[in-house]
Amino acid sequence: MSEMRLLAKAQALLGHHPFTLTDARALEALEEEAVGEEGLCIAELWDAALLQADEEARHYLSGED
Repeated sequence: MSEMRLLAKAQALLGHHPFTLTDARALEALEEEAVGEEGLCIAELWDAALLQADEEARHYLSGED
């Protein structure tokens, strides 16, 4: 496995606006797949994701879905 390849994919999800429900589910899957420091770095992206999330993704991220 390449160093931090999952983190790079996760960061790419935040590279466009808005952050959608599909993006949120993809970020969640990447976080589950990641281990160690890479997983921690991906987990730190959730705050940024919430800030740029569309309404549907915001509901999902807040547990309202």
